[in-house]
Formats: sequence, structure tokens, C-alpha cells
Amino acid sequence: MDLHLKNLFDRFQEQFGSGPGLGLGSGTCLMKVEGIAPNFVKSLFKASTALCRTDPWRRLRPGHHFGIKVGKDLDWSGKKQPFPCAQFIGGDGGDIGFIMFRSYNDAKKMTGSRETIRVPNIELLRVTYERESLMFPSNRKMIKSLSLEASGTDRFPVIDVARCTSSGDLRFRNPTLEELRFVYAFMKATSLVHPLLQVDREGGPKWSMLMHFEPFIETVDVQWPPELSKSSDLVAVTVSHPPGQAYEEKATSTASSTPTKYAEPPKEDSFVDVKLYSTAGWRQCDMCDKEVHGEQCLCCGQF
Repeated sequence: MDLHLKNLFDRFQEQFGSGPGLGLGSGTCLMKVEGIAPNFVKSLFKASTALCRTDPWRRLRPGHHFGIKVGKDLDWSGKKQPFPCAQFIGGDGGDIGFIMFRSYNDAKKMTGSRETIRVPNIELLRVTYERESLMFPSNRKMIKSLSLEASGTDRFPVIDVARCTSSGDLRFRNPTLEELRFVYAFMKATSLVHPLLQVDREGGPKWSMLMHFEPFIETVDVQWPPELSKSSDLVAVTVSHPPGQAYEEKATSTASSTPTKYAEPPKEDSFVDVKLYSTAGWRQCDMCDKEVHGEQCLCCGQF
């Protein structure tokens, strides 16, 4: 009886403790997703484990928003990225996990100083890390039958899609297979790039406790697991902070899945077109078409 009460108390503490998040335990289960293969469930859990090993919660807080682009917009339903903005929660209390939003505006609306704000009719995808002992029976059965990897100490990812109603209640559903593909690419890419964030010690208000980072954008190639491979085994995933950072493509760059990073453009100095002749030291003046010595400037009467 004491053990039973302890489990109930632990669950109450995790679900209703202070901090960002929408609580635990929606009752969703990946094995109920239409068309999903058990091997892909294993791949998702492996990607989750790899992300947790990099410990993004050590530095990242809900106020740090990231832009996400996986492949091309045409690769996804509706010809747009499913959840192009993400944040990590739990680094300073509350649910441990990350939330993915339909837009940057949605993320800003739902990010409070101390909690996740429930905004009606905004849909988001969340991944929370729960202790196995506190999970629903369907998820515990899935973990045992597939021998799934834990993310950290006795914690496993629970993935669902949530929507807040106008009355403030939450409605949950299982993610689709396409949405899970997007989550997989995000976890694989973010585990590689978030350690590259550089602290901006001069940025942000001096009174703020939130760590600020320099603007960041990086693209990496993520390999799809064998059970998802179609025409290509690799997909380019771009992670940016804050969302909206962009690359500047160079005309001379070769075709590649990784675009060229933004570079400071050269100063636009004005030059007059110079026509060179084979006679060494002589040029043709652009003003009068006479030949002038190379030490003279482009107008023959000036030095």
C-alpha cells in the first residue's frame, strides 16, 4: 500500500509540479499509429537516446526557440513543414522534453515566463520523458515487447499531439507517421548541432537570467533508417536560432544538400569597365577611345 501511494504521489508531483509543460500521460501509444513498423519505433527511441546523451537541457530553456526545416516543403503534406519551430522544456523545472509548433508565432504565444500558456486552437507536438513506472500500461508493454532503449535513467519518450480547446481543456491524439518522420529528423539533427551554439555575452538584457546565444544556422545530412528509406537515404535538416535565420546562396556554389552559409557581402565600390589590350602598359580610354598609358586613370586627361 505504501508503494502504491508513493507511486501516486510521484506521478502527482511530476504532472502538477511548477514549470513549463502540459502535464504527463495522454495515453497515446506509438504502436497505435497507422502504418508504423516496430523497427521505426526502435529507431525513434534510439534517436531519442542519442539526443538525451548530449543533454540539451543543460543550457537550453523554453525561451530559446529553434527553426527547423527538413528536406523540401514539397516533401510534406500541404507542401509545408509540419512543425517548423521547437523549444526544449524542463531545464529549469517542469516536464522534461521538447515541444514542436506549427509556427514561430504559435511558439511565442504559448511561451510564458514560468509556464506553458494554453492558447485555444493551437496544435503542437510534444515529446516528454517519463519514468517507466509512471507510464500507461500500453506504453510499458510496448517498451518491454520491443526491448526499447531508455533515454537517461529509467525514462522513455512519450510522443503525442495536443490541442487546447476554447474552454481550456486539452485534447490529445497519436501523431501520424509523417509527423514522426519529422520528429526523428529533428532529434538526429539537433543532437549534432545544438552543442555548436556560442554564448553571446553582450546580447540580451543584463538583468535577464536567460542565457543568450549568437544567431546560428547549420545544415546537416540525416540518414533515414532503413525502414523509411525511399528515393534517398539522406535528408538535409536545417536548424536555426532564432527562427528565421537564412543562408545566402552563392551563384558559384556547387549543387549540394548543404547550402552556403550567409557571408558578409563585399563592399559595393563603383568600377568603370576597362578594356585590356595585348600591348603591355596601354589601355583604351572609355571616354574618348584613345589609347592611354596604364599609369593614367580611365579618362585620358586625368592622373
